[in-house]
Amino acid sequence: MVGLNKPLSVRLADDDAVFLAALRIDDAITASDKVRALIRQARQRAEAPEGYGGALAVSRDLLAEPAQAVREAEDRAGVHSGVVRTLLSEAEELLAVGLAAPAEVRSGEPHDLARYEARLVDRAARIAEQLLRWSVTPTAPAYDPAVVSRRIAALADLIALHANRKESSHG
Repeated sequence: MVGLNKPLSVRLADDDAVFLAALRIDDAITASDKVRALIRQARQRAEAPEGYGGALAVSRDLLAEPAQAVREAEDRAGVHSGVVRTLLSEAEELLAVGLAAPAEVRSGEPHDLARYEARLVDRAARIAEQLLRWSVTPTAPAYDPAVVSRRIAALADLIALHANRKESSHG
């Protein structure tokens, strides 16, 4: 390992030591490995990522444990949800766009802000589009096949109002 020349000694409360021992982070096994991984994560949060690629890596790190937990639970239960997996993936991308803001809007130029806004709207629209696609099929690829159609049905009035507004403004 490069540059590991600063020793550090820390006293922990019993519950913190138990937490650290049980913590699953990256490929860290020893307490020292885990502390280094925690410092790396804290540094990533403190230092804004440069651009979308760096932000995507951070968002993947943040959502890796929940995604892993879902996969393991699905394996144990013998079920699968394309809805959950797709939405977690879309959440990674939306979060990455959000985290990339400091690098992308640094100039403060209106066109950069408008482009950034358009990227956020595009990601949100992709999620909405996917939900609408799932809602028009008899069953969504979900633990509860009707979960999407029930939620979209609750939005049907709003969608109809939007469609009517568009028709009346063009007619």
